[in-house]
Amino acid sequence: MRVILGAVALVAACSASETRVDPGRVTLHRLNNAEYNNTVRDLLGTSLQPANEFPTDDRAYGFDTIGDVLRVSTLGMELYETAAANVINDVLTTNIAAESRQYEIVGTSANGQMQAGGWLFYSTGSTSITHQAPGPGRYHLKLRAYQTPAGPDPARISVEIPGEPPTFIDVTALGASPAIYEIDLMFAGGTQVINVGFVNDYYDQTTMADRNVWIDYLVVEGPYDGPSVDEGRRGKIFTCPVLAANECQDEILTKFTSRAWRRPATADEIARLRAIVSDSLMRGGTPEEGLRIALQAVLVSPHFLYRVEIDPSPTDKTGHPLSGWELASRLSYFLWSSMPDAELFAAAEDGSLLQADVLESQVRRMLDDPKAVALTDNFAGQWLFTRALGSQDPDYTLFPDYDDELEEAMRAETRRYFQAFLQDDLSMTEFLTADFTYLNDRLAAFYGLPLPGSTDLVRVSLADSARRGFLMQGSFLRVTSRPKRTSPVLRGKWVLDNLLCAPPPPPPPGVEGFPEEVMATGSIRDRLEAHQTNPVCASCHRVMDPIGYALDNFDAIGKYRTEDKGFPIDSTGMLFGDIPFANAIDLTEALAEQPNVYRCIVEKLYAYSGRPPIRVDAIEHIEELTASFAASDYSLRELLVAVATHHSFTSRRGEP
Repeated sequence: MRVILGAVALVAACSASETRVDPGRVTLHRLNNAEYNNTVRDLLGTSLQPANEFPTDDRAYGFDTIGDVLRVSTLGMELYETAAANVINDVLTTNIAAESRQYEIVGTSANGQMQAGGWLFYSTGSTSITHQAPGPGRYHLKLRAYQTPAGPDPARISVEIPGEPPTFIDVTALGASPAIYEIDLMFAGGTQVINVGFVNDYYDQTTMADRNVWIDYLVVEGPYDGPSVDEGRRGKIFTCPVLAANECQDEILTKFTSRAWRRPATADEIARLRAIVSDSLMRGGTPEEGLRIALQAVLVSPHFLYRVEIDPSPTDKTGHPLSGWELASRLSYFLWSSMPDAELFAAAEDGSLLQADVLESQVRRMLDDPKAVALTDNFAGQWLFTRALGSQDPDYTLFPDYDDELEEAMRAETRRYFQAFLQDDLSMTEFLTADFTYLNDRLAAFYGLPLPGSTDLVRVSLADSARRGFLMQGSFLRVTSRPKRTSPVLRGKWVLDNLLCAPPPPPPPGVEGFPEEVMATGSIRDRLEAHQTNPVCASCHRVMDPIGYALDNFDAIGKYRTEDKGFPIDSTGMLFGDIPFANAIDLTEALAEQPNVYRCIVEKLYAYSGRPPIRVDAIEHIEELTASFAASDYSLRELLVAVATHHSFTSRRGEP
C-alpha cells in the first residue's frame, strides 16, 4: 500500500536534520534561460521569450539548474540589458499598425534552383527568412506556390518558427496555375526567424516521376490582435497615475521591485531607483520615461537575475532554515521553473510557508497547477533527452518516412507519457514496462499499430505489440542513433547514465570510432563485436553494448525491424553479465527490477532541484529520499513532495 508523505513524515525529516545538521551548500543560482522566459511571462504578462537569444546554458549532472555552472559573460550582460528594455517596452507599448513585407524564397544548390522568378525545391530542404516583427500579435503569411505531382500525396511545405510546432501546407496547384496559400502564426515581436521548406520529396526510379515544389515568395502581414495600451498588462506596472506625485512613483517601484526580486524591496533600494527617475526628469524626460529606465534597472539587478539566499555567516557549518521568501523561490523554480505566484508570496510574507503542513499543502497545490508542466519540459526534457530531439536529423535518403510532423508526434508522445506518471500518479515501476502509450494516427501508422482515428494524442494499448515503456518510444530511439544507423553503444550508455546513474568512463585516448562501411558485412552487432578486440574497451562495452543490442530491433528512427541490411538481428544478451534476456521487452522487465533504477530517479530529481549529487551530504540525502520513494510505491508525485519538504531543500549553509 502506498504511504503518502504528509506532515508527519516532514516533521520526522526535520527532526532527523537536528542530528544531520548539514543541509549542504548551494551555489548562488542564476536564472537559466527557461526560468528567465517564464519569469518575465509571469511578472509582466509578456509573450516575448528574450532568453531564446541568450547563450546556451551550461549543464552539470545532466541539467541546466546547477548554480555552479550557470555563469554570466559580458555578452550575457549586454543581452540582459536588451531583454529588459524589450520586455518593459512590450508591456507599456501602444497598439502597432500592421504592415506588409514580401520576401523572395531562395534555397541552396543542394535542394533546388531558381526558376521563373521563384525557387524550385527538387529535394527535401528548407530556407530561413528573418523578419523584424514590429510587435507581438497574430501575423498573416501568404505563399505563392505550385507542385509537380508524383506519388500518392501532394507536395507539402512546412512553415516553422524555431521552438514551435511546424505548420504544414499541402500544395495542390499545378505549374500552369500557381496558387496563394495562407496561414496565421503568432509572433512574439522583434527578430523572428521563419523556416520554409519542402518536406516530402518523392522520386520513382521506374517511371521517373519526380515530386517537386516551386515557391515564388512569402508575404508577412501584421501584427494583428496585438496588445492595447490600456489593457491589463500595463496595469501590472502602473498601478496609479504616472504623472502624480512621488508617492505614486514609490508605489509603482515598490510593488514591481518586490515582485521582481521575489522579496520585499527596502526603502534604500527604492530611493536609489527613484533617483534614476529624477535623473531622467532633469534630462528632459517624462515621468513615464524615467520609470521605464528604473524598471529596466530592476531587471538587470542581481536580485532579479539570481535567486539570492543569505547566510548569517559565510562560514556557517551547521546550516539554517531558509527564510519564507527564499523557500518560496526555491519551491517555485523547482516545480514551475518560474517565480512564485500571489498565494505563495502571501505564505512567505506571513511566515506560514515555514510550517510543515502549509509547505506540503503548497507543494501539492503547485503540482496541480498547469505551470507544473515545467517539470515535463525541463526535468523530463533533459533527463529523457526530448530536448535533444531534432538536434540531429537522420539521413533522409535512408529514412524517407521521417519528417517534422512525425518528429513532433514522437516528442508529444514522450511528454504525454511522462505526464501520466506525474499527474495520474502511476508507479514509476511501470515507466519502463507499461503496455500503453499516447499516439495519433501519424505515429500509430509509423509504429504499425491500429489507427486511433485522431490527429490528437490518445491513449492506446501496446499489449499485442513489440513495444513497451519509454525505451521503445520513437523519441528515445531517434536521439540515441546516428544519422545513418542505430547505435547500441549510445543506447546502452544512455541507460547506464540516466537509468542506473553508473556512467562508463570515457574511452581511452586514441580509440577510433565505429567505422561506416559502404557495403555492410554483417549486422551492427556483428560489426561491433568484431571491433571489440581492445581489452580496455571491452571492459565497458561488455556492459553497455548488450543493452543496445536488445533495442536494435528498432532502427535509427524507431521503426520496428527484424533485419539490419539483410542480416538477421540478434537481440539476446545478458544484463550485467548474469541476467539473460531474449529481446527488448525482457530487458526492460529486468531493468525495472533493479533497485538502482529507482535510486537513480531520485538522484536525477535531486540534481534537477539544484544540488550536485556527489557530495557526501548529498549521498545521505539521496538515500533518505530513496527510502521515502520506495515507501510511496515509487510515486513520482510523492517523490517531488518528499524532495521539496526535505531538510536539504528547506535549509542551507555557507561554505565551511
